[in-house]
Amino acid sequence: MPLMRGPSSRLSKRLTGFAAGLSGFAVVVISVVLILLLGVLLSFAEIARGRREFSDRLLRQGRFVQSGLNLDELSRLSGSIDDLDKPEYWRLKSQLEQEYALFPEYRFIYLMGQKENGELFFFIDSEPYGSDDESLPGDIYVDATEYDLEVFREKKAKVLPVITDSWGTLVSVMVPVIDENSGRLLAVLGIDVEANDFWKTVLSYAIKPAVFSLVLVLMAILSGFFIIRRGKLSQEKKGKRVQRYLEAIVFAAFGLAATVMVSSLVRDRQEAARNDAFADLAATHVTSLSRAMKNTRDFQVEALARFFESSSFVSRQEFRNYVGSLSKSNELISWFWIESVSSGGIESFEEGIRREGFPDFFVWEAGNSGAKERVPYRESYYPIQYIEPLESNRNLLGLDLGSLGSAHEVIEEAAGSKLMWASDPVVIPTDEEKDLHFIVFKPILAESAQGHAGFVGAIFHSHAFHSAVPILPSDGDPTVILGLYQIGSGGNPVLLFSSAQESDSHVHENAETSIWHYPENRNIIAVPVMLFGRLFVILAHPGPDFGIVYPTNNWIFILAIGLTVTLSLAILIGSLGNRSFHLEREVGKRTEELRESLEIVSKTMEASVNVLASAVDLRDPYTSGHQRRVAELSVAIGRKLGFEENSLTGLRLSAMIHDVGKIQVPAEILNTPRKLTNLEFDLIKLHPTAGRELFKDIEFPWPVADAIYQHHERLDGSGYPEGISGDQIILEARIIAVADVVEAISSHRPYRPSLGLQSALDEIRSGKGKLFDPEVVDACLEVFDEGFSFSD
Repeated sequence: MPLMRGPSSRLSKRLTGFAAGLSGFAVVVISVVLILLLGVLLSFAEIARGRREFSDRLLRQGRFVQSGLNLDELSRLSGSIDDLDKPEYWRLKSQLEQEYALFPEYRFIYLMGQKENGELFFFIDSEPYGSDDESLPGDIYVDATEYDLEVFREKKAKVLPVITDSWGTLVSVMVPVIDENSGRLLAVLGIDVEANDFWKTVLSYAIKPAVFSLVLVLMAILSGFFIIRRGKLSQEKKGKRVQRYLEAIVFAAFGLAATVMVSSLVRDRQEAARNDAFADLAATHVTSLSRAMKNTRDFQVEALARFFESSSFVSRQEFRNYVGSLSKSNELISWFWIESVSSGGIESFEEGIRREGFPDFFVWEAGNSGAKERVPYRESYYPIQYIEPLESNRNLLGLDLGSLGSAHEVIEEAAGSKLMWASDPVVIPTDEEKDLHFIVFKPILAESAQGHAGFVGAIFHSHAFHSAVPILPSDGDPTVILGLYQIGSGGNPVLLFSSAQESDSHVHENAETSIWHYPENRNIIAVPVMLFGRLFVILAHPGPDFGIVYPTNNWIFILAIGLTVTLSLAILIGSLGNRSFHLEREVGKRTEELRESLEIVSKTMEASVNVLASAVDLRDPYTSGHQRRVAELSVAIGRKLGFEENSLTGLRLSAMIHDVGKIQVPAEILNTPRKLTNLEFDLIKLHPTAGRELFKDIEFPWPVADAIYQHHERLDGSGYPEGISGDQIILEARIIAVADVVEAISSHRPYRPSLGLQSALDEIRSGKGKLFDPEVVDACLEVFDEGFSFSD
C-alpha cells in the first residue's frame, strides 16, 4: 500500500469520477434542486424575520396604547353591567373607538379582567354600542386560551399565536395594565389583527428569495442548455469566442444575480435595524411629552380642583398665590376660575367684580369683527372670574367661555359627569396670532351655601407642552420630529404643534388634516394619550438628520464590491478558459509523473520501516514478531473504529516500530529469563523516548513519533514516560497500548509461558476505562469475537 496516498486524494478521485459519470442533464437537475433548496431556506428565514418584526411592532404599539390609558378612571370600573351607568365607561369607550379609527389595521381594541374563579371578562371594547360584535362590561370571554391566562398570571406583555375564536382568526397582543402605585393588575389591554393581514405581511418577506430562486433556476437551465450544446459542437466551433468564454458569462450572470439579491437583503435588514433604532430613540422623546401632559393633569389641574374643594371660599389673592408657581413654570398655560351665572344674575355678578378693582369688567364674547361684544341673552353664562397670570390675560376677564366653539357642551358634560373635560381646539379672541388653544374644565361642587360652585381650569396654548420635547440636534437639525394632535369631537385630528417648526424644518402640507402625513409610514411612531376626556396623539417621525446619523447605504458598498469581484473573477475565468486545454494536458502529464514518484518513495519508506522492525526482532528473539502481531491487531481495531485506509496505514506503520527504541537497550536485559531489577526496568522504560528521538525529524503524514512515544501511557496517568492521561494520549497510541498488552500476555516470554488469549482479554477488560480507552477495548473484544487471530 503506498505510504503517501491519503483520504484527500481518494476523495478527489471519487468526486472526479462521480462528476465524470454525470450527464449534463443530471448536473442541471442537481443545480436546480440545490437552488430551490436554497430558495426555500432563504424564504423560511425571511418569513421568520417577518414574523419577528411584525410581532415587535405590534407589541411596541400595544405598549404605547397601554401607556396612554387613564388608570384612575379605569380603576373606577367594576367590570359589570353597572359600568354602563358610569361616565368613566363611556369616556373610555369613546376614546377606544377613536383609537380604532386611527389604526385601521386593528380589528379590535379592548380591556379585559379576570374573576376570582379564573374566568376572563370584558371591561370595554372599541365596537360601537349595540353592534353585533360589541362585548358589554362583564361579558365572559368563553374562548380564552392558556396563552390569555398566562398574560394575567405572569403580568408580562406578549404577542399570542394565531387563534380562532368567535370573532374570527386573529393575532393578538396582550399588555397588562398595572397600577404603578400598588402594583395591582387593573386589566389587560388587547389589540387584535386579522390573521390574513398578518400572513400577507409576513409572506411578503419571502417574495424576494422566491423571485431570486426562480431567476437562478431559469439561469441554471439556460446555462446547462448552452454548455451541453457546446459539448456537441465540433472543435472548430468550440474555439469561437462565445464558446470559450461561456463559463465566464455564466459565472458573471450568477454573480450579478447573487450580488443584487444579497445587497437587497442587506438593505432590508439594515432598514429594519434603522426602524428599530428610530423606535427606541423616539420612545424617549414621546415618553417625556406624555409624562409632561399627564403631570399637568394629575399634579396641576387636579391639585387646583382639590384646593377649591377643600376651601369654603377662595379669594382672588389666594387663587393668585396658589397658581403663581404654575404660571411661572409654563407661561403658555393660563389658569382660571369660572362660575355659572344665570341671565337674571349677570348684572349683580358684573357689579361685584367691578368692586374688586376691575371697573371696566363686563361679560362678553367675540363679535364677527373679533371685538368684545356684550353677550346676548342665554339661560346661563360661564365668564372668567379669576385668571392667572393676570398681567398677560387681563383682557380675558369676563370672557364667556361657553361662547367658544364646543366649550359650552364640554362644560355641561363636565358638570354632568363630574369629570375633567377639554374642549376642541379653539382660537382665543384676544390672540393676535390666531393660534389654537384647548380649554380644560374641572367642575367644583359647593358643599355649603357659602361655597363656590363652578369650574377651575386652564387654557392651554397649542405649544404648552413643547418645552417638554427634548430636541436632539445634529448640526442644527433634529433626528426626531414630534407632533401633538388632538382628536376633535368629530374624530378629525387637529395639529397643535410640531417640533419641525422650531428647527425650521418643513411641516408637511397634510399635517393639518391627517396624522399619517409622513411619506415613510413604517418610521412613524404614534402614541395615543387619553387626557382631559379627550384623545391626544403624539406622533414621531424621522427628522432631517436621522438619515445622516442612521444611514442605510451599506447595501450600495456590498453591491459595488460584489459587482467588482464578479467582474474580476469573470475576467479571470475567461482567461483561464482559453488556456484550459493546454493546462489540462500539462497537468495530466505532471500528475502521472508525480504519482509514480510518490509510489516509489512510499514503497521505499515502507520497506525501510519493515527492515527497522526486523532489526528489533533480531535483537530480541524471544519477542520476535511481537511488533508485527501488534500491528495486525491494531489495524483490526482501527478498522472497527472506522479508520480510513490512509489512517490505517499510519497506524500499522506506527505499531510495526512501536518498540524500535529497544535498539538502545542492552541485549542482556532484553533476553534475561529472570525478573528485571528496578534499574533494568528503568532502562527498558526509556525505549519510548528513544523511539521518538529516532523518528521525530521524519515528516510522516501521520503522528508516528507520538504514537511510539505514548504507547505505554495509560488513561489514568499511571503510564510512562510522561504520565499523561485521557485525551492527552493520541488515539493511535491508545490502540497500540491495548494491542501490545493483548499480544504480550498471550505470547511466551523468557521469564514465563504464555498466559493465554482469555487472560489477555480479561486483563484489558478489567482495565477498561481506567488504564485503557473503553471504545478501543470494546473494539478489540469485538474483533476477537468475530474470529480474529494472530498470524504465525
